[in-house]
Amino acid sequence: MLNLSPKQKKTLKESTSRINIWEGAVRSGKSFASLIRWLEYIQEAPEGNLVMIGRTATTIKHNLVDEICGLIGTDARYYSGKNELNLWGKRIYLIGASDERAETKIRGSTFAGAYIDEATLIPESFWTMLLSRISIPGAKIFTTTNPDNPFHWLKKNYIDRKDNLDLKLWKFLLDDNPSLTEEFKTNLKQEYRGLWYRRYIDGEWCLAEGTIYDFFDEAIHCINHAPGLAQEYYVGVDYGTNNPCAFLLLAHNPNTYPNMWIEKEYYYDSSKTNRQKTDTEYAEDLKKFIDGIPVRAIYIDPSAASFKLECQRNGIRNILDAENDVLDGIRFVASLLTNGTLKITKQCPNLIKEMSSYVWDSRAKDHGEDKPLKKNDHLQDALRYLCYTAFGKTFGSQDRMTPEDIKNLRRKAGIF
Repeated sequence: MLNLSPKQKKTLKESTSRINIWEGAVRSGKSFASLIRWLEYIQEAPEGNLVMIGRTATTIKHNLVDEICGLIGTDARYYSGKNELNLWGKRIYLIGASDERAETKIRGSTFAGAYIDEATLIPESFWTMLLSRISIPGAKIFTTTNPDNPFHWLKKNYIDRKDNLDLKLWKFLLDDNPSLTEEFKTNLKQEYRGLWYRRYIDGEWCLAEGTIYDFFDEAIHCINHAPGLAQEYYVGVDYGTNNPCAFLLLAHNPNTYPNMWIEKEYYYDSSKTNRQKTDTEYAEDLKKFIDGIPVRAIYIDPSAASFKLECQRNGIRNILDAENDVLDGIRFVASLLTNGTLKITKQCPNLIKEMSSYVWDSRAKDHGEDKPLKKNDHLQDALRYLCYTAFGKTFGSQDRMTPEDIKNLRRKAGIF
């Protein structure tokens, strides 16, 4: 028998509304339950094309297609060139919706059903257009989401109005996932603090207020000096001319504690020196910063085209565009600090100072957005570029089906 919690079983029976939303904590079993329901729906859906939606083509492939192919096996056929999945003779379009332009991808289409991965991450304009495209009688939407700002459009316009809409909602917490051990749940809770704990553990829709790293404690998160040589080094760069220019050196050694540390910083603020540096001077400073260090990669803001070109002219290699997802980057840095993976050496006084002055933009929250205030953030940007680009993708999502989930599903005879 499939190992489902009472909450998961309840959602499979009750998810018969036009809009069905699984929301709540990470790793709480909501994605697993919603995907099972989607697979069942595919078999019973009215005639017509279906669609699966995520923030990007990469997240759709990783979070949805790979899981479905693992569950269904050869019955699922993925066509990467066409961004389509064929399942039991049904064509399923795969659409990334990362910005406001995405709604043009479905304009004029008609769908018999849709599955959305993390609805709070897609633009409201796309969601609004999608509602008009799910027009075949009996068509349904199934979606998951983690909690966000309580003024987010999904919360304000749909979840809070669920009694007036054809919408069902279920809130999931860690105890609703029967595959998690108590040890895992305890460890997961210890990896989140502040805003992220309230949203991703307690499943609370709450405001981002005050200091971003409100848990930061110099006595805990800083070390006097590097614990030794590292196996690999990375550099993060936040380039600025009128604004400060910042470099950070991250060292990684899985055989030491901590196994990741910020070893040194470079910080130049032209407003304090009354002299702006040229791209050539900054490139020379970067060359000195990494001199004698076997740097594996240098991650720079993708918009700093002129500086990247100057670095290449100066013989600096391994320059790559940084991942610039602000919230995911902040959350990832927070998790590294919280679980003790990342430390900051006291050779980085400006970074340490910024940790306590890096705050949420109080004006943005009223519009349902979480944004850092663009002040005292240059080394923070470099830190985010560095950690998330170098290591963020390797840590994986915290809300996916486990191999044991898949084994259990295959044991359920007669469904697939």
